[in-house]
Amino acid sequence: MATVVTTGHLPRAHILVLASGRRIGCAEYGDPACLPVLALHGTPGSRLMFALSDGAARERGLRLIAPDRPGYGLSDHRICASLAQSAEDVAAVADAYGLNRFAIIGVSGGSPFAVAAAAANADRVVLLALVGPVADLRRHIRMSRLHHLIFRVLARSKFGPRAFFRSLRYLVFKAPDTAYRGLMRRVRLSDRQILARADVRASLRAAISEGLRPGVDGAVQDLRLYCAPWRLQLAEIDVPGVVWQGSDDTIVSPAAAYALARKLPNCRLDVIPAAGVRPVRHDPGCGRRRASSGSPSSPLTSL
Repeated sequence: MATVVTTGHLPRAHILVLASGRRIGCAEYGDPACLPVLALHGTPGSRLMFALSDGAARERGLRLIAPDRPGYGLSDHRICASLAQSAEDVAAVADAYGLNRFAIIGVSGGSPFAVAAAAANADRVVLLALVGPVADLRRHIRMSRLHHLIFRVLARSKFGPRAFFRSLRYLVFKAPDTAYRGLMRRVRLSDRQILARADVRASLRAAISEGLRPGVDGAVQDLRLYCAPWRLQLAEIDVPGVVWQGSDDTIVSPAAAYALARKLPNCRLDVIPAAGVRPVRHDPGCGRRRASSGSPSSPLTSL
């Protein structure tokens, strides 16, 4: 059982101290009396990634509990051998907050860990929601040159991932404007319009800076785990699920996200046409696939 220590970092922010002595930092947003949702940030990122969701969560009757994943922000690093082992932290957070039933949302690079947590806690998870998910990219799935470089070349390199994330960390802390301009060049017009907002820019910078503040161990491990064999029985994760994916996402591979949604047996795929570039077609491989509107292709823009 974890000990809960209140911190001064944010309202309702806590550090959970596990029996082993390892710490997990958490922040809460939304309504503390309503449906609990464990929110897993992207790569790189932190608990602060969900700060902009506070008002929307209150309006919708949601209590967001956002832990820093291992090696990010206030959470100590731990070496995980597999995605399945990473699910232990989600269970520890749920236990510390006294949650018997809860939903899980994984954003981008947090999605593989959300899937693993749902697999390990199927009797407790009422909904699995994935936003622009990083999916299993080891199969022959169409992807951009940048995705191929990161997920198939860089991920297999012994020293490449650490060098990559150290370079990113340097830009985030020493040349944040340069990092932001680089991001704006990569994304579509619908994303640029949202990323140009001052509050979004400040929130994104705070979330990534806090995540990388202790170093790059968390990000390096993320890339290793979700580019390795997942070894999760996706067809057996029979919890209600939904995948939201932009059709023209430049941050993650839409084709991989569609494939992930098809493999989850009780999952709805909502495709969001990014600036109307590609039409959404019915895909008989996924029970329910429909177009949505009103959101950018990759809401939080990290991996």
